[in-house]
Amino acid sequence: MTGHVELLSAADLHASYGTSHILRGVTIEVSRGETVALMGRNGMGKSTLIRTIMGLVPAARGRVTLAGVDATRLPTFARSQLGIAYVPEGRGIFGTLSVAENLDIAARPGPDGENAWTINRVLELFPRLAERRTNRGDQLSGGEQQMLAIARALLTNPRLIILDEATEGLAPLIREEIWSTIRLVRETGLAALIVDKSVSELARISDRVVVLVKGEVVHEGPPATLLADQALMHRHLGV
Repeated sequence: MTGHVELLSAADLHASYGTSHILRGVTIEVSRGETVALMGRNGMGKSTLIRTIMGLVPAARGRVTLAGVDATRLPTFARSQLGIAYVPEGRGIFGTLSVAENLDIAARPGPDGENAWTINRVLELFPRLAERRTNRGDQLSGGEQQMLAIARALLTNPRLIILDEATEGLAPLIREEIWSTIRLVRETGLAALIVDKSVSELARISDRVVVLVKGEVVHEGPPATLLADQALMHRHLGV
C-alpha cells in the first residue's frame, strides 16, 4: 500500500484456545484513516483475531505490528499506549461508577500528546451521556453502555479504534444511532477495525472488507466487490 501508513499489520497470525487451532495464518492491515470491516459467521475467529491483536490471546505464530512497533510480545496496556483503543463485545465499562467517572478515568492525551478528544467533545457526540452523567454504568441501557464504551475509547485519543460487535443486541433505533456515531468518528480521520453482523451497514462505512472463515481470510477487497458477489455473501456470510 504505497502512500499509506500502516497503523496495524498482523502477519501470518496463528492462535489457539486449548487444543482448538482458531486462527490459521491470518494477515490483515489497517492504514491511517482507513476503516476496515471484519466479517464472517459466528465462530469463525473474528473475536479471537481482535483479542490476539490486543494481546489478550497469545499469538502462537506470526507478528503484530502497531504504529510501526513490533507488538507481538507486548502486554495489552502497552499496545493501548501505542494508540490502539479497543471496545470489547461485553463493553467493559465500570458498572459501579457514574458516567462522568467512567469518562474521567479514560481521558488522556494520545501517543503523540494530541488531545483532540476531550470530555466535552464526546458529550457533544453523545448528548444522551451528557444527560446521564450522574447515573451509574449499570443503570444505563445497552445502547447507552455502548455509547459510553465508545466515548471512553475516544478519550484515549487513539490512532485506531477496534470495535467488536459494535451493535450486538441493541434495538434497531439505537443501532442506527451507533452507526451514525461511527460515521461521524470516521469523518474525523480516525482509523477503525469494526466487527458487526450488519453486512449492509459495514459495507456502507468501510473502505475495505475482510471475510474470515474458520480462522482464514477467504476474501479481501472493497465493499462493492463483496456486495456484487451474491454467491460469496451467501456462502460465507449467510446473507
